[in-house]
Amino acid sequence: MVAASMSKAASVCATCKARKKRCDKSLPCCGYCAHRNLVCRYQNTSPNLPPHTPDANLSRSSPAQSSRSVRRGYGFDSVSTAKYVSPPILFPSLASSLYLPTDGQTPTSASRLCTETQRLLGSMGLYLDEISVRYFQGIHAFVPIISRRRFHGRLLSFGADPQPDFALLLLCMGLLTNSADPLGQLSPQRPHPSADEVTLYVATKSLMAQAHALLPLTTHLIQAGVLLAVYEYALGYPERAFVTIGTYARMAYAAGMQSAPSVNTTSTTRTDWLEEQEENNTRWGIRICERTFLCELAVLNQPLASVMPAGDIRLPLESRILNQGSPTVALASSVAVHALDAPGIGGFGRAAQAAWLLEDVLRGLCFADPDRQRAHLIQCDRTMQSFLTTLMQQNEGGSWGEFCVAIALTIRALFLLHSHLLGRCAGTSSSDSQPAISHLALDTTTKMVVDIAATREHLADSQIDRLPPSCMYIIRAALKHLHDVNDRATTADAQLRTTLRKLEGRWGGDCPAV
Repeated sequence: MVAASMSKAASVCATCKARKKRCDKSLPCCGYCAHRNLVCRYQNTSPNLPPHTPDANLSRSSPAQSSRSVRRGYGFDSVSTAKYVSPPILFPSLASSLYLPTDGQTPTSASRLCTETQRLLGSMGLYLDEISVRYFQGIHAFVPIISRRRFHGRLLSFGADPQPDFALLLLCMGLLTNSADPLGQLSPQRPHPSADEVTLYVATKSLMAQAHALLPLTTHLIQAGVLLAVYEYALGYPERAFVTIGTYARMAYAAGMQSAPSVNTTSTTRTDWLEEQEENNTRWGIRICERTFLCELAVLNQPLASVMPAGDIRLPLESRILNQGSPTVALASSVAVHALDAPGIGGFGRAAQAAWLLEDVLRGLCFADPDRQRAHLIQCDRTMQSFLTTLMQQNEGGSWGEFCVAIALTIRALFLLHSHLLGRCAGTSSSDSQPAISHLALDTTTKMVVDIAATREHLADSQIDRLPPSCMYIIRAALKHLHDVNDRATTADAQLRTTLRKLEGRWGGDCPAV
C-alpha cells in the first residue's frame, strides 16, 4: 500500500488539467501523457530531464539521415567550461535549459532544448494535430512557406524521433494559432496580449536564441524564425519583426538555401525536388515579409537583408501545386516575376509580385535628386495602379482571401508613395497638379480599404484568421488619411474601426512594449 502511494503524484499533471482529461497520477509519467507521447509535468516537481550524455545528433546529423535540410553546422558539440547560470527569467521552466556542464561531461544540448520546447508546447493545451489544422487552415494561406506533405511526414515521426528544430517550428506555429478561437469567444477589444501570451512569446524567443547557439541551420529552424517575425508584426511590433526577419534572412544565406531559379531553368541540382521548392518558397516568404514590415518603420532607407531577384526569376509555387509534388506540373505553371498581366497566378505569386513592385518604390524613395525621385515614383504609381486593377479583376467573384496579402501590400505601397509625394509637394507652386492627383489617389485607396472592411464587418470571430495581419496596418493608414482630411467622425471611420477592433481582438495589436 505504501509502495502504491509512492508511485502516484499528489495532484493531476499540468497537461491533463489543461485539457480537462482524467489523470491516473502515475509517476514519472501519467498514462494519458505516456499513451500520446506528451510531456508530463506535475506541480511542484522537477521536470524529467534527459541524461547528461554526449549529443550524437549534433555530431552525426546529415541530410541523408533526416528530412531537415542541413547545410552547415552552426553551433558546437561540446563545452569545456563549468558553471551553472541562473539569471532572472520570466518562464520558470527555462531555468533547466540554462545549465552549462561543470565536469567535462557534455549534456545533450539539442535534446534538452527539444525537451524544453515540448514542455512549452504542452503548456498551450493543444494537440499537435490541432496546431497543424489551425495553422494550415489559417495563417498558412498568407505565409505559405511550409510544404504540407513534408511537414505531415515529419510530424508522423516526431513522437519516435523528436528533433529540436522541428519542435521549434511547431512551437512558433502554435504561437500564431494559440489565440485563435474556434468557438468565436474572442474578446472584441484586446489592447494588449494576456500575461500568459507574453510569457509564451518571451519563452519562445529565449528558446530560439538558444537554438542559434546550439543547433545547425535547417529549413525548419529558419521557417520557425519567419513565423516568429510574423507573430511580432501581428502583435503590433513591426520594428521587432523587421530585426527578426533580417536575422533569419541572413541565416538562409548562411545555410545555402535554394534561391529562385530563372523561368528558363529546366534542370534541378538537387535530388529532393520538393525540398528544393520549399526552400525557394521560404526565401520568397522572407522577401515579402521583410518589405512588408519595413513599410511601418519610421526610417525607410534601411538596408534589407534579403535581396529581391531580377524580373526574369520564377515566382514561388502555390501550395496546391507544391503539394502535388510534380516537377512537370510545376514547370508548366511557372511564371516570371515581371509578368504582371499573366493569367492564373495565385495568391503567393501575386504577393511576390507586389513585393517586387514595392522594392522599386523603396528604391525611388532613396533618390537624392528630387526631380528624378518624383518622376520615378509617378511611374511606380502607374504600374501599381494597373497591377491593383489586375488583382481586383482576377479576384472578381472569388474569395478575397486568396489575394489579400498582395492587395494589402499594394495598397500600403500606394499610401506610402502618395504620402511622400504630398510631403515633397508642400510649398510648391499652385500650378502643380501633383498634390491634387495624390489626394485623389489616397481618397480612392481609402475607399477601397473601407469597402474591404465593410465586407468583413460581420465576419465571425472564429473566421477572423481569413484576414492577414497586414489588414490592420492598411486600416490604420486609411484612418490616418480620413483624419488628415476631416477631423469629424464619419461612417467610413466607424466601418474601419469595427473591423480593426476585430483584428486587434484576435492579435492584441497596437499594444504597449512587453
